[in-house]
Parts: sequence; C-alpha cells; structure tokens
Amino acid sequence: MSPGADPHQRAVEQLRARADPAWPQMRGRALRTARRAFRPSTPVRGRHALGTFALASDVLVAALRTAVESVPGIRVRALRCRTGPDDVLLAVDLSVSAAMGTALPTAAAAVRAAVRAALPAVLGPPGPDDPAVRIDVGVDDVHEAAPW
Repeated sequence: MSPGADPHQRAVEQLRARADPAWPQMRGRALRTARRAFRPSTPVRGRHALGTFALASDVLVAALRTAVESVPGIRVRALRCRTGPDDVLLAVDLSVSAAMGTALPTAAAAVRAAVRAALPAVLGPPGPDDPAVRIDVGVDDVHEAAPW
C-alpha cells in the first residue's frame, strides 16, 4: 500500500490481518443467542370480568410448565402454545420425559389434567364460542426416578 493511501483502508487491512480466524464462528453464535433472547412472544387472548385481554404466550408457557412439572415423574422438555384467529388458544403441545416405570397413559392423563386446571387460572374462563383447547402430550424420553 502506498504512503498516500486512504488511512481508513489501511486500518481495515491491518485489522483483517490480525483478526482471529474463529471470529466468524463466534459472530454467528452471538447473533443466534441474541435472536433467541429477543423473540417477540405471541399474544394469547384471555378473559376477565371486564372483557378480554392479551397475554404474552411466554407467560402462559411458564405457568403451564410449573403446573405440569408438579405431576410426579414428569419433566417438561418442550411446551408450545398454538393460537388461531383473534389469538384464541387452540392447542398446547408438550414434549415430556417420564420417570422409568411410570404408567404412560396415566401420566399423560395427569399432564392433561394439570394443563386444563391451569388454563382458567391464567386466561380466565373460556368464552362460549371458544373452541376446546387440544392438549397433545408426547413422551420423548425417560429418566431415572428421584431416589426420594
């Protein structure tokens, strides 16, 4: 590069010569982490005495996760809410791990019951025209039962 070259161009070339070769990988990981941290939460419609309200689905997911994890022998691996027109809750999809020896049909019924009990506490009573919420439970893994 000649002595009269653009100082900004010289600086860029010097930085590129010294750049860590792992930077593109680190940059990609940093961007993926940032995208996961800032993802808008889908609204879910709830009801109270004065009408309807919008609740962030992340709030609903947290409440349902707490309810499901109270079921003995069950650990939540993933939980997702699906909404339809006007943000009405249509379905709750769960992926769970069950303790070895757990009767799976009984555990799935208990998970569904926990979700059904938690929904009105968070969203209020369903409206007369709201569809029944579908609750899909998939047992994707097993784990050792806690010794206590």
